[in-house]
Amino acid sequence: MGRTITGNSYKYIIDESYGVNKDGFIAIGTESIVYKGLKVKYSGGLQFSCVLKFKPKIQVMDGKKVDRLELFKTQEWKIFEDLRECRSVVHIDDVVDDLVDFSLPCPYIYEGVIDASSYFCVIEEFIDGWNLDEFCQEEYWKLRKYEPLDNGLKKAVGYQEYSAAEKAAISASYNYENQLKYQNQVLLFMINLCEIMEFVTEQKNILHLDIKPENIMVTRHGKELVLIDFGRSKRVTVADRFARVDFMPVDYNKGESQEKQYEYGALGYAAPECFCEATEGSDFPFAYSGELGRMSVESDIFSFGATFWECLNMFELVTRSNAPKFDVYDFYKDNFLNDAAYCNRDLSLTAAAYHQKLEKIIKKCTRERSDDFTTSDKYYHSYKDLRKDIELAKDSAPTILKEEDVKVRTAFHLCGIMASLAVVFLIINAVYYSQAYRIAKNKWDNLTATYNETQFSRLSEIAKDYISFAPADRVDDTYNKIVSFTYQENGSISDYEAAMIVDILTQMDEYNNLSERIDEIMLHADASSFKAISSEIVTLDAPEECIGYELATAIYNVEVSKTKVSEAYGTLQKHKDKADFHNAINKLKNVLDNDEYIALIMESTGQTRQEVLEFFNSIVK
Repeated sequence: MGRTITGNSYKYIIDESYGVNKDGFIAIGTESIVYKGLKVKYSGGLQFSCVLKFKPKIQVMDGKKVDRLELFKTQEWKIFEDLRECRSVVHIDDVVDDLVDFSLPCPYIYEGVIDASSYFCVIEEFIDGWNLDEFCQEEYWKLRKYEPLDNGLKKAVGYQEYSAAEKAAISASYNYENQLKYQNQVLLFMINLCEIMEFVTEQKNILHLDIKPENIMVTRHGKELVLIDFGRSKRVTVADRFARVDFMPVDYNKGESQEKQYEYGALGYAAPECFCEATEGSDFPFAYSGELGRMSVESDIFSFGATFWECLNMFELVTRSNAPKFDVYDFYKDNFLNDAAYCNRDLSLTAAAYHQKLEKIIKKCTRERSDDFTTSDKYYHSYKDLRKDIELAKDSAPTILKEEDVKVRTAFHLCGIMASLAVVFLIINAVYYSQAYRIAKNKWDNLTATYNETQFSRLSEIAKDYISFAPADRVDDTYNKIVSFTYQENGSISDYEAAMIVDILTQMDEYNNLSERIDEIMLHADASSFKAISSEIVTLDAPEECIGYELATAIYNVEVSKTKVSEAYGTLQKHKDKADFHNAINKLKNVLDNDEYIALIMESTGQTRQEVLEFFNSIVK
């Protein structure tokens, strides 16, 4: 199978120098898997960056099987062409509906591979910058960072994992001056997005219907916004300003957010009218009794307000970028899917430095739905009016040089910097973790009761959530429960099962008994998977006196990085009689038993070839 996509004027390849895992992966969108790509002319020459969006050819939408490729060609592509004159909307360069022999292993999807049988590819321009979520959390407030691993990859580290000194630095940066600068930046972003949406909605009569931080790019140079992902967009007309979708009713008592969409758009940002009707005796989460699936500019404006509310609060409760990958619907159902929490969003838990007018704007965008919400003056009905209010708020907001809003300044000092931070993070932890552990435990128990190997992707997601939200006094018991099930299922574990266990270990705040846990992985490792399993183990911090880690490191060095052969031979000599680890020892011996490595061993040890071979033969198979 090939790794090149054949386009009209260019060929496209995955940019494997990009991304945390050096695999080109960017994100999973509402209806696509997104990779960074390189486009190259058939005649060769320069390579240009692009974005490769792989979309399923057939997709279940609103309860029906839909030819997604045909829908893209007849609707979405034409929408992009209509918006092409706007530089603040991402451009499509090419569409390849037949990937021919292209095949890409993809651990981020259930099928595990992207190929021509199930996917087509949309090639978009590459925006050099961040999505809005990344800009706010990583670039401005530094609430997430990336640390290098020994194998050249990186791992994401969230604020909760920071050292005490790093947290203190974040707290120190959360001061009056920085908050006002940030408020000013957010106001500029809101004005910029209003200008884009005025063009999209009021000139081109198109509703986006999936506005969220992940779908708004911030350019690295100039910090201008670019709107992406029009996979849910709909056309409207001046005569009929509503887009209608026939939703399938759903049971809101079932937590199925990963498999079943409960809303048109993104959970946390979609307006109440974008949610499905309740069935099976369940309750619709909102008081709104109007027509569901009847969407309008007010629906997009709700998402607009929710987006900027999240940017200012930084709660990470409604964004999925930092949250562990468990079914967030259950968490929403218990805590946020009600009018009081989901609508009328305010900034009362955030620093008092934020301007009161900004809060009123966000409240008006996300106001609880009444039956007349598309006509009442209590709601925004155009981006022109919304933009005017934001510009007025910006003009009257305090600045670093002119602090005319005395109330804001006084309130800020009364609350205190540290107090406001403490309130925010206490609320996050108290609400989020109290519910999440219970949800994850129930999911684990339910899945393992009827588990089969085709469900591993689901098992891995739930296991990581289960350990992430375990209270400190339950972490060890939770870990033991997960690995006991994994080890006993087949007697030996595969490379992907080992990867799950290693991921779980990296999520634990303290490596209690790390040596014993690594030894367990190596003892249970499938004999054919030592190379991949060793590659996982070496990403952990090196424990002291750990046979399993030493063997894994030796196997990784000689088979993957092809270095430190003499050290690996020393490890083999040291542990050759450890009967429990005979599979790993034989693996290491077999890797070293070739002419190239034997010559290196002879050079470093002074042994003859015959002595090296006799040592290999002395190891019991």
